[in-house]
Amino acid sequence: MASQKGKEVEDMAVSVNPPAEALIDALNIHLEAGNWSQVVDLTAALYEAAVEQGDVQLAELVQDLHWIANDALAHPLNAVMVIQP
Repeated sequence: MASQKGKEVEDMAVSVNPPAEALIDALNIHLEAGNWSQVVDLTAALYEAAVEQGDVQLAELVQDLHWIANDALAHPLNAVMVIQP
């Protein structure tokens, strides 16, 4: 029984597929750099990957991030004020 629970936890930990992980890594780099146009492009691709994988929660989070990045492009001064400490 203990090995079954360990297997379930292991399966949950590997829920993001490798292509999605690569998109997430690239997304994090561009988020940190403030490259909002790249964030928009990457979130669109990551959203599609999440939907294909059936990960509704990830898809919803990525969609929110996509809109935040679009807002940052539309209102760059507001985005700078939020990012700066």
